[in-house]
Amino acid sequence: MINIKNDISWQAIICGVGGQGVLYVNRILALAAQTMNLEVLVSEVHGMAQRGGSVLSHLRAGMFRSPLVPMGQADLLFALEKNEAIRNIPYLRPHARLVVNAPNLKFLSEAGREQLARQQIKIFTLDAAVKARQSGNPVNILLLAGAAQAGILPVSQPVLKKIVIKTANDGQRSGDMWEQALSLTS
Repeated sequence: MINIKNDISWQAIICGVGGQGVLYVNRILALAAQTMNLEVLVSEVHGMAQRGGSVLSHLRAGMFRSPLVPMGQADLLFALEKNEAIRNIPYLRPHARLVVNAPNLKFLSEAGREQLARQQIKIFTLDAAVKARQSGNPVNILLLAGAAQAGILPVSQPVLKKIVIKTANDGQRSGDMWEQALSLTS
């Protein structure tokens, strides 16, 4: 887990395509930031989301005046789709974290991988789409659980689990789904 104190802020870009649950991930991370007594600002760009187009969500936790994360300032890029990860990498600051739904980084060019290495970006990849087809769990929950378990998110896995259960209409089923997602991503 990224070490966050109440006096420290963080910024995230959550991206994907329509139907992947980008806004749900944003909501879960925003609620988690609020449990840390951080002020939260969010902004969403839906584009052609209903047609599988880009969805981009900005999340700023801490003392900010605007909800938009400036280029080169994001602490976290959470990408539910690898092409959207490529499109949004310029948001990352040096030493940030990249979470991407992909089996590895081969979707990036060699130059792209070298750039991430130079900027010392910590990377977490998970082929959540394949695991989702195998398990019936949503991609967004699998990627969120896997990244939380790997300690790459600014909030802890137990906090995220509580929020997933609390926000779901089917609390216990969502708790079971979270536990299954953790077991699939370990």
